[in-house]
Amino acid sequence: MESAVKALLRELADGKITRREFVRRAALLGLALPAAQALTGLGVPTVFGQEYQFGSYKTKPYAGKTINVALVAEPRSDAVKQMLPEFESKTGVKTNIDILPYPTLQEKQAVALTQKTGAYDVVHVDCVWVGQYAGQGWVVPATDYIKKTDPQTLDIKDFLPLVLAEQGSWEGVVYGLPFIQAVFGLHIRTDIFKKYGLKVPQTWEELRTTAKFLTEKESKNGVYGLTIMGKRGVQLQCTWDNFLWSWGGDWYAKNYKPTINSPQAVASLEFMKSLLPYCVPGVLTYDWDENAQAFAQGKAAMNLQWQNAAPTFADPSKSKIVGKFDFELIPGKKQPDGKIFRTPTFGGWGLMIPVDAKNKEAAWEWIVWATSKKMELELAKAMPGSRRSSLSDPEQQKKHVEYKNMLRSLEFSKGRPRIAVYSEMADAIEVALSEALTGAKTPKAALDAANKRLEVILRRGGFYKG
Repeated sequence: MESAVKALLRELADGKITRREFVRRAALLGLALPAAQALTGLGVPTVFGQEYQFGSYKTKPYAGKTINVALVAEPRSDAVKQMLPEFESKTGVKTNIDILPYPTLQEKQAVALTQKTGAYDVVHVDCVWVGQYAGQGWVVPATDYIKKTDPQTLDIKDFLPLVLAEQGSWEGVVYGLPFIQAVFGLHIRTDIFKKYGLKVPQTWEELRTTAKFLTEKESKNGVYGLTIMGKRGVQLQCTWDNFLWSWGGDWYAKNYKPTINSPQAVASLEFMKSLLPYCVPGVLTYDWDENAQAFAQGKAAMNLQWQNAAPTFADPSKSKIVGKFDFELIPGKKQPDGKIFRTPTFGGWGLMIPVDAKNKEAAWEWIVWATSKKMELELAKAMPGSRRSSLSDPEQQKKHVEYKNMLRSLEFSKGRPRIAVYSEMADAIEVALSEALTGAKTPKAALDAANKRLEVILRRGGFYKG
Protein backbone atom coordinates (compact mmCIF):
# COMPACT_ATOMS: atom_id res chain seq x y z
CA MET A 1 0.00 0.00 0.00
CA GLU A 2 2.90 2.38 0.77
CA SER A 3 4.07 2.49 -2.86
CA ALA A 4 0.52 3.06 -4.07
CA VAL A 5 0.05 5.98 -1.66
CA LYS A 6 3.37 7.47 -2.78
CA ALA A 7 2.18 7.24 -6.39
CA LEU A 8 -1.00 9.06 -5.41
CA LEU A 9 1.06 11.71 -3.61
CA ARG A 10 3.06 12.27 -6.77
CA GLU A 11 -0.15 12.72 -8.77
CA LEU A 12 -1.40 15.18 -6.16
CA ALA A 13 1.85 17.16 -6.20
CA ASP A 14 1.84 17.27 -10.01
CA GLY A 15 -1.72 18.58 -10.01
CA LYS A 16 -3.14 15.52 -11.77
CA ILE A 17 -5.70 14.88 -9.05
CA THR A 18 -7.44 17.06 -6.50
CA ARG A 19 -6.96 16.69 -2.74
CA ARG A 20 -10.52 15.36 -2.46
CA GLU A 21 -9.76 12.72 -5.08
CA PHE A 22 -6.53 11.82 -3.27
CA VAL A 23 -8.41 11.28 0.01
CA ARG A 24 -11.08 9.18 -1.74
CA ARG A 25 -8.59 6.91 -3.49
CA ALA A 26 -6.29 6.63 -0.47
CA ALA A 27 -9.26 5.52 1.63
CA LEU A 28 -10.06 2.86 -0.97
CA LEU A 29 -6.50 1.59 -0.54
CA GLY A 30 -7.18 1.14 3.17
CA LEU A 31 -5.59 4.30 4.54
CA ALA A 32 -7.58 5.76 7.43
CA LEU A 33 -9.48 8.92 6.50
CA PRO A 34 -7.70 11.26 9.04
CA ALA A 35 -4.29 10.03 7.87
CA ALA A 36 -5.21 10.53 4.20
CA GLN A 37 -6.41 14.07 4.92
CA ALA A 38 -3.24 14.88 6.86
CA LEU A 39 -1.05 13.75 3.97
CA THR A 40 -2.60 16.32 1.64
CA GLY A 41 -1.08 19.07 3.81
CA LEU A 42 -2.26 22.62 4.26
CA GLY A 43 -1.09 25.74 2.39
CA VAL A 44 2.19 24.46 0.94
CA PRO A 45 1.73 20.87 -0.29
CA THR A 46 3.64 17.92 1.14
CA VAL A 47 5.40 15.50 -1.16
CA PHE A 48 6.37 12.10 0.24
CA GLY A 49 5.86 13.52 3.71
CA GLN A 50 8.14 16.54 3.11
CA GLU A 51 7.07 20.13 2.62
CA TYR A 52 7.31 21.32 -0.99
CA GLN A 53 9.88 24.05 -1.59
CA PHE A 54 8.95 26.90 -3.93
CA GLY A 55 11.37 27.16 -6.82
CA SER A 56 12.52 23.53 -6.63
CA TYR A 57 10.35 22.50 -9.62
CA LYS A 58 10.67 18.85 -8.64
CA THR A 59 6.90 18.55 -8.71
CA LYS A 60 3.97 20.66 -9.88
CA PRO A 61 1.72 21.19 -6.87
CA TYR A 62 -0.07 24.16 -8.42
CA ALA A 63 -0.58 22.74 -11.90
CA GLY A 64 -3.89 23.78 -13.40
CA LYS A 65 -3.96 27.12 -11.57
CA THR A 66 -4.16 30.40 -13.49
CA ILE A 67 -2.69 33.57 -12.01
CA ASN A 68 -3.23 37.18 -13.02
CA VAL A 69 -0.18 39.45 -13.01
CA ALA A 70 0.01 43.24 -13.45
CA LEU A 71 3.24 44.79 -14.77
CA VAL A 72 4.35 48.26 -15.80
CA ALA A 73 4.89 48.85 -19.52
CA GLU A 74 8.67 48.56 -19.77
CA PRO A 75 10.93 46.29 -21.87
CA ARG A 76 11.59 43.85 -19.02
CA SER A 77 7.86 43.23 -18.65
CA ASP A 78 7.53 42.47 -22.35
CA ALA A 79 10.54 40.15 -22.14
CA VAL A 80 9.20 38.12 -19.22
CA LYS A 81 5.90 37.72 -21.03
CA GLN A 82 7.76 35.98 -23.85
CA MET A 83 9.19 33.51 -21.30
CA LEU A 84 5.84 32.37 -19.87
CA PRO A 85 5.85 29.02 -21.70
CA GLU A 86 8.94 28.09 -19.67
CA PHE A 87 7.18 28.90 -16.40
CA GLU A 88 4.15 26.86 -17.38
CA SER A 89 6.39 23.96 -18.37
CA LYS A 90 8.14 24.06 -14.97
CA THR A 91 5.04 24.50 -12.82
CA GLY A 92 1.91 23.76 -14.82
CA VAL A 93 0.63 27.24 -13.87
CA LYS A 94 -0.86 29.48 -16.54
CA THR A 95 -0.26 33.24 -16.40
CA ASN A 96 -2.35 36.13 -17.63
CA ILE A 97 -0.34 39.38 -17.75
CA ASP A 98 -1.68 42.93 -17.92
CA ILE A 99 1.14 45.22 -19.11
CA LEU A 100 -0.03 48.77 -18.45
CA PRO A 101 1.41 52.30 -18.75
CA TYR A 102 2.52 53.79 -15.42
CA PRO A 103 -0.55 55.99 -14.70
CA THR A 104 -2.98 53.26 -15.77
CA LEU A 105 -1.23 50.63 -13.66
CA GLN A 106 -1.18 52.93 -10.65
CA GLU A 107 -4.91 53.62 -10.88
CA LYS A 108 -6.03 50.10 -11.79
CA GLN A 109 -4.03 48.41 -9.02
CA ALA A 110 -5.16 50.93 -6.42
CA VAL A 111 -8.82 50.36 -7.29
CA ALA A 112 -8.42 46.58 -7.24
CA LEU A 113 -6.59 46.55 -3.91
CA THR A 114 -8.74 49.07 -2.05
CA GLN A 115 -11.94 47.37 -3.21
CA LYS A 116 -10.46 43.89 -2.66
CA THR A 117 -11.67 42.60 -6.01
CA GLY A 118 -9.14 39.76 -6.16
CA ALA A 119 -8.30 40.85 -9.70
CA TYR A 120 -4.56 40.23 -9.33
CA ASP A 121 -2.38 37.55 -7.79
CA VAL A 122 0.82 39.52 -8.41
CA VAL A 123 1.09 43.32 -8.47
CA HIS A 124 3.96 45.50 -9.65
CA VAL A 125 4.92 48.02 -6.98
CA ASP A 126 7.00 51.13 -7.69
CA CYS A 127 9.49 51.61 -4.85
CA VAL A 128 7.74 54.86 -3.88
CA TRP A 129 4.44 53.00 -3.42
CA VAL A 130 5.80 50.50 -0.87
CA GLY A 131 4.70 52.56 2.12
CA GLN A 132 1.18 52.70 0.72
CA TYR A 133 0.93 49.04 -0.31
CA ALA A 134 2.66 47.46 2.69
CA GLY A 135 1.94 50.17 5.24
CA GLN A 136 -1.79 50.10 4.56
CA GLY A 137 -2.01 46.30 4.47
CA TRP A 138 -2.71 45.86 0.77
CA VAL A 139 -0.06 43.16 0.29
CA VAL A 140 1.05 40.16 2.33
CA PRO A 141 4.46 39.75 4.00
CA ALA A 142 6.70 37.31 2.17
CA THR A 143 8.43 36.03 5.31
CA ASP A 144 6.78 32.60 5.45
CA TYR A 145 7.06 32.11 1.69
CA ILE A 146 10.78 32.87 1.82
CA LYS A 147 11.27 30.22 4.52
CA LYS A 148 9.56 27.66 2.27
CA THR A 149 11.56 28.49 -0.87
CA ASP A 150 14.51 26.58 -2.27
CA PRO A 151 17.45 28.66 -0.96
CA GLN A 152 19.57 27.99 -4.05
CA THR A 153 16.87 29.31 -6.39
CA LEU A 154 15.99 32.29 -4.19
CA ASP A 155 19.47 33.22 -2.87
CA ILE A 156 18.00 36.32 -1.28
CA LYS A 157 21.42 37.59 -0.19
CA ASP A 158 22.34 37.95 -3.86
CA PHE A 159 19.95 40.91 -4.16
CA LEU A 160 21.74 44.19 -3.52
CA PRO A 161 20.84 45.21 0.06
CA LEU A 162 19.68 48.72 -0.82
CA VAL A 163 17.56 47.39 -3.67
CA LEU A 164 15.83 44.77 -1.53
CA ALA A 165 15.27 47.33 1.22
CA GLU A 166 13.82 50.00 -1.09
CA GLN A 167 11.86 47.83 -3.52
CA GLY A 168 10.77 44.87 -1.46
CA SER A 169 10.73 45.79 2.22
CA TRP A 170 8.81 47.94 4.68
CA GLU A 171 9.79 48.48 8.33
CA GLY A 172 12.28 45.62 8.16
CA VAL A 173 9.85 43.06 6.71
CA VAL A 174 10.22 41.70 3.16
CA TYR A 175 6.98 41.95 1.19
CA GLY A 176 8.26 41.15 -2.28
CA LEU A 177 11.26 40.73 -4.56
CA PRO A 178 12.90 43.29 -6.88
CA PHE A 179 12.11 42.96 -10.58
CA ILE A 180 12.98 46.17 -12.45
CA GLN A 181 15.97 48.21 -11.35
CA ALA A 182 16.91 51.80 -12.14
CA VAL A 183 19.47 54.35 -11.02
CA PHE A 184 20.48 57.69 -12.51
CA GLY A 185 23.82 58.35 -14.16
CA LEU A 186 25.48 60.22 -17.00
CA HIS A 187 25.41 58.68 -20.47
CA ILE A 188 28.17 60.09 -22.67
CA ARG A 189 29.16 59.94 -26.33
CA THR A 190 32.60 58.34 -26.22
CA ASP A 191 33.43 59.31 -29.81
CA ILE A 192 32.79 63.02 -29.18
CA PHE A 193 34.68 63.00 -25.90
CA LYS A 194 37.62 61.34 -27.65
CA LYS A 195 37.46 63.86 -30.50
CA TYR A 196 38.08 66.76 -28.10
CA GLY A 197 40.16 64.90 -25.52
CA LEU A 198 37.58 65.56 -22.79
CA LYS A 199 37.39 63.98 -19.37
CA VAL A 200 34.11 62.74 -17.92
CA PRO A 201 32.58 65.49 -15.72
CA GLN A 202 32.81 64.63 -12.04
CA THR A 203 31.06 67.68 -10.60
CA TRP A 204 27.97 69.61 -11.65
CA GLU A 205 30.11 72.62 -12.47
CA GLU A 206 32.27 70.48 -14.76
CA LEU A 207 29.12 69.16 -16.40
CA ARG A 208 27.97 72.69 -17.23
CA THR A 209 31.39 73.69 -18.53
CA THR A 210 31.57 70.59 -20.73
CA ALA A 211 28.01 71.03 -22.00
CA LYS A 212 28.73 74.66 -22.91
CA PHE A 213 31.95 73.76 -24.72
CA LEU A 214 30.35 70.96 -26.73
CA THR A 215 27.30 73.03 -27.64
CA GLU A 216 29.56 75.74 -28.99
CA LYS A 217 31.63 73.22 -30.96
CA GLU A 218 28.96 70.81 -32.19
CA SER A 219 25.58 72.59 -32.37
CA LYS A 220 26.29 73.50 -35.99
CA ASN A 221 26.32 69.72 -36.59
CA GLY A 222 23.01 69.27 -34.77
CA VAL A 223 24.66 67.99 -31.58
CA TYR A 224 24.19 69.77 -28.25
CA GLY A 225 26.01 69.36 -24.99
CA LEU A 226 23.25 67.75 -22.93
CA THR A 227 19.76 66.31 -22.92
CA ILE A 228 17.49 65.87 -19.90
CA MET A 229 13.92 64.83 -19.10
CA GLY A 230 12.39 68.29 -18.66
CA LYS A 231 8.66 67.70 -19.17
CA ARG A 232 6.46 68.19 -16.13
CA GLY A 233 6.07 64.79 -14.51
CA VAL A 234 7.81 62.14 -12.45
CA GLN A 235 10.90 62.02 -14.68
CA LEU A 236 11.59 65.72 -14.21
CA GLN A 237 11.18 65.36 -10.48
CA CYS A 238 13.54 62.35 -10.39
CA THR A 239 16.10 64.28 -12.44
CA TRP A 240 16.04 67.23 -10.04
CA ASP A 241 16.45 64.95 -7.01
CA ASN A 242 20.01 64.23 -8.21
CA PHE A 243 20.76 67.96 -7.85
CA LEU A 244 18.68 68.61 -4.72
CA TRP A 245 20.27 65.93 -2.57
CA SER A 246 23.86 66.62 -3.61
CA TRP A 247 23.33 70.30 -2.70
CA GLY A 248 22.29 69.09 0.78
CA GLY A 249 18.56 69.68 0.36
CA ASP A 250 15.69 67.26 0.88
CA TRP A 251 11.90 66.99 0.69
CA TYR A 252 11.39 67.27 4.44
CA ALA A 253 13.26 67.13 7.76
CA LYS A 254 13.20 64.26 10.26
CA ASN A 255 10.01 65.59 11.83
CA TYR A 256 8.39 65.73 8.37
CA LYS A 257 8.59 69.51 8.26
CA PRO A 258 8.75 70.29 4.51
CA THR A 259 12.05 71.80 3.37
CA ILE A 260 11.60 71.86 -0.38
CA ASN A 261 12.25 75.63 -0.45
CA SER A 262 15.46 75.59 1.60
CA PRO A 263 18.40 77.69 0.34
CA GLN A 264 20.07 74.46 -0.82
CA ALA A 265 16.96 73.41 -2.74
CA VAL A 266 16.61 76.80 -4.42
CA ALA A 267 20.30 76.87 -5.36
CA SER A 268 20.10 73.39 -6.87
CA LEU A 269 17.11 74.33 -9.02
CA GLU A 270 18.76 77.57 -10.14
CA PHE A 271 21.79 75.57 -11.21
CA MET A 272 19.68 73.01 -13.05
CA LYS A 273 17.97 75.84 -14.94
CA SER A 274 21.39 77.24 -15.90
CA LEU A 275 22.01 74.08 -17.96
CA LEU A 276 19.11 74.71 -20.35
CA PRO A 277 21.04 76.93 -22.82
CA TYR A 278 23.35 73.97 -23.48
CA CYS A 279 20.60 71.36 -23.87
CA VAL A 280 18.91 70.02 -26.98
CA PRO A 281 16.15 72.45 -28.01
CA GLY A 282 12.81 71.17 -26.80
CA VAL A 283 14.00 69.28 -23.68
CA LEU A 284 11.19 70.83 -21.65
CA THR A 285 8.83 68.61 -23.65
CA TYR A 286 10.95 65.47 -23.12
CA ASP A 287 9.83 62.56 -20.98
CA TRP A 288 11.67 59.20 -20.78
CA ASP A 289 11.04 58.11 -24.37
CA GLU A 290 11.74 61.46 -26.02
CA ASN A 291 14.94 61.94 -24.07
CA ALA A 292 16.25 58.47 -24.83
CA GLN A 293 15.39 58.89 -28.49
CA ALA A 294 17.20 62.23 -28.71
CA PHE A 295 20.40 60.72 -27.33
CA ALA A 296 20.04 57.57 -29.44
CA GLN A 297 19.69 59.70 -32.56
CA GLY A 298 22.92 61.54 -31.80
CA LYS A 299 21.44 64.92 -30.83
CA ALA A 300 23.39 65.24 -27.56
CA ALA A 301 26.87 64.46 -26.28
CA MET A 302 25.65 63.80 -22.72
CA ASN A 303 22.41 62.55 -21.22
CA LEU A 304 21.18 62.62 -17.61
CA GLN A 305 18.90 59.60 -17.41
CA TRP A 306 18.26 56.28 -15.74
CA GLN A 307 20.73 53.54 -16.64
CA ASN A 308 17.87 51.47 -18.07
CA ALA A 309 17.90 53.63 -21.19
CA ALA A 310 21.20 52.02 -22.24
CA PRO A 311 19.64 49.05 -24.10
CA THR A 312 17.92 51.59 -26.37
CA PHE A 313 21.29 53.12 -27.25
CA ALA A 314 22.74 49.67 -27.99
CA ASP A 315 19.87 48.62 -30.29
CA PRO A 316 20.80 49.10 -33.98
CA SER A 317 17.12 49.39 -34.91
CA LYS A 318 16.70 52.40 -32.58
CA SER A 319 20.12 53.96 -32.27
CA LYS A 320 22.75 55.76 -34.34
CA ILE A 321 25.33 55.61 -31.55
CA VAL A 322 25.78 51.84 -31.10
CA GLY A 323 29.27 51.26 -29.69
CA LYS A 324 29.79 55.00 -29.18
CA PHE A 325 28.42 55.57 -25.68
CA ASP A 326 29.15 54.74 -22.08
CA PHE A 327 27.42 55.05 -18.70
CA GLU A 328 29.24 57.03 -16.01
CA LEU A 329 28.57 57.98 -12.39
CA ILE A 330 26.26 60.92 -11.83
CA PRO A 331 28.18 64.16 -11.23
CA GLY A 332 28.11 65.58 -7.72
CA LYS A 333 28.76 68.63 -5.57
CA LYS A 334 32.34 69.26 -4.53
CA GLN A 335 32.65 69.58 -0.75
CA PRO A 336 35.03 71.80 1.25
CA ASP A 337 37.28 68.79 1.92
CA GLY A 338 37.60 68.18 -1.83
CA LYS A 339 35.39 65.09 -1.90
CA ILE A 340 32.51 64.85 -4.37
CA PHE A 341 29.07 64.20 -2.89
CA ARG A 342 27.02 62.23 -5.42
CA THR A 343 23.39 61.31 -4.83
CA PRO A 344 22.06 59.33 -7.81
CA THR A 345 18.29 58.96 -7.72
CA PHE A 346 17.20 55.39 -7.04
CA GLY A 347 14.17 53.76 -8.63
CA GLY A 348 12.69 50.40 -9.47
CA TRP A 349 9.86 47.95 -9.02
CA GLY A 350 9.09 44.96 -6.83
CA LEU A 351 6.66 42.07 -7.22
CA MET A 352 4.18 41.53 -4.37
CA ILE A 353 1.07 39.48 -3.56
CA PRO A 354 -2.22 41.24 -2.66
CA VAL A 355 -4.01 40.18 0.51
CA ASP A 356 -7.03 39.21 -1.60
CA ALA A 357 -5.08 37.20 -4.20
CA LYS A 358 -6.88 33.99 -5.08
CA ASN A 359 -3.75 31.94 -5.77
CA LYS A 360 -1.08 33.17 -3.35
CA GLU A 361 1.14 30.08 -3.46
CA ALA A 362 1.16 29.93 -7.28
CA ALA A 363 1.80 33.69 -7.29
CA TRP A 364 4.88 33.31 -5.09
CA GLU A 365 6.10 30.51 -7.35
CA TRP A 366 5.87 32.97 -10.25
CA ILE A 367 7.71 35.72 -8.35
CA VAL A 368 10.55 33.37 -7.41
CA TRP A 369 10.86 32.23 -11.04
CA ALA A 370 10.71 35.75 -12.53
CA THR A 371 13.42 37.09 -10.21
CA SER A 372 15.72 34.04 -10.22
CA LYS A 373 19.39 34.13 -11.26
CA LYS A 374 18.55 32.29 -14.45
CA MET A 375 15.88 34.79 -15.41
CA GLU A 376 18.19 37.69 -14.57
CA LEU A 377 20.44 36.51 -17.40
CA GLU A 378 17.57 35.71 -19.74
CA LEU A 379 16.02 39.16 -19.30
CA ALA A 380 19.29 41.12 -19.38
CA LYS A 381 18.82 41.87 -23.06
CA ALA A 382 15.75 43.93 -22.15
CA MET A 383 16.73 45.56 -18.84
CA PRO A 384 19.11 44.71 -15.98
CA GLY A 385 17.96 43.14 -12.77
CA SER A 386 18.91 43.61 -9.14
CA ARG A 387 21.31 40.78 -8.31
CA ARG A 388 24.98 41.32 -7.57
CA SER A 389 25.88 38.09 -9.37
CA SER A 390 24.53 39.29 -12.72
CA LEU A 391 25.63 42.93 -12.47
CA SER A 392 29.19 41.97 -11.48
CA ASP A 393 29.54 39.15 -14.01
CA PRO A 394 32.47 40.02 -16.38
CA GLU A 395 30.69 38.63 -19.43
CA GLN A 396 27.55 40.61 -18.67
CA GLN A 397 29.60 43.77 -18.12
CA LYS A 398 31.13 43.32 -21.58
CA LYS A 399 27.68 43.01 -23.14
CA HIS A 400 26.08 45.80 -21.12
CA VAL A 401 28.31 48.84 -20.60
CA GLU A 402 25.98 50.30 -17.96
CA TYR A 403 26.43 47.39 -15.50
CA LYS A 404 29.77 48.45 -13.99
CA ASN A 405 28.79 51.94 -12.89
CA MET A 406 25.21 50.93 -12.24
CA LEU A 407 26.55 48.49 -9.64
CA ARG A 408 28.77 51.19 -8.12
CA SER A 409 25.90 53.71 -8.07
CA LEU A 410 23.56 51.35 -6.25
CA GLU A 411 25.92 51.27 -3.29
CA PHE A 412 25.29 54.96 -2.50
CA SER A 413 22.14 55.96 -4.39
CA LYS A 414 19.22 57.61 -2.61
CA GLY A 415 15.56 56.70 -2.75
CA ARG A 416 12.63 59.05 -2.79
CA PRO A 417 10.14 59.14 0.13
CA ARG A 418 8.04 55.99 0.32
CA ILE A 419 5.32 57.28 2.61
CA ALA A 420 1.68 57.01 1.55
CA VAL A 421 1.39 60.67 0.47
CA TYR A 422 4.37 60.49 -1.90
CA SER A 423 2.29 60.90 -5.06
CA GLU A 424 0.62 64.08 -3.80
CA MET A 425 3.95 65.57 -2.77
CA ALA A 426 5.56 64.60 -6.07
CA ASP A 427 2.80 66.32 -8.03
CA ALA A 428 3.30 69.55 -6.10
CA ILE A 429 7.04 69.46 -6.71
CA GLU A 430 6.62 68.64 -10.40
CA VAL A 431 4.41 71.71 -10.87
CA ALA A 432 7.03 73.91 -9.20
CA LEU A 433 9.90 72.51 -11.27
CA SER A 434 8.02 73.07 -14.50
CA GLU A 435 7.10 76.62 -13.51
CA ALA A 436 10.72 77.40 -12.68
CA LEU A 437 12.27 75.87 -15.80
CA THR A 438 9.74 77.45 -18.17
CA GLY A 439 10.16 80.87 -16.53
CA ALA A 440 6.59 81.13 -15.25
CA LYS A 441 8.03 81.70 -11.76
CA THR A 442 11.46 82.14 -10.24
CA PRO A 443 12.88 78.96 -8.67
CA LYS A 444 12.38 80.44 -5.20
CA ALA A 445 8.77 81.50 -5.80
CA ALA A 446 7.92 78.15 -7.32
CA LEU A 447 9.48 76.19 -4.44
CA ASP A 448 7.91 78.47 -1.82
CA ALA A 449 4.49 77.61 -3.24
CA ALA A 450 5.34 73.91 -3.38
CA ASN A 451 6.53 73.96 0.23
CA LYS A 452 3.15 75.32 1.37
CA ARG A 453 1.39 72.53 -0.51
CA LEU A 454 3.69 69.93 1.04
CA GLU A 455 2.91 71.23 4.52
CA VAL A 456 -0.83 70.80 3.91
CA ILE A 457 -0.31 67.31 2.46
CA LEU A 458 1.96 66.14 5.30
CA ARG A 459 -0.37 67.56 7.96
CA ARG A 460 -3.42 65.93 6.39
CA GLY A 461 -1.55 62.64 6.12
CA GLY A 462 -0.76 62.75 9.83
CA PHE A 463 2.99 63.07 9.34
CA TYR A 464 3.82 66.69 10.19
CA LYS A 465 2.60 67.81 13.63
CA GLY A 466 4.28 71.22 13.78
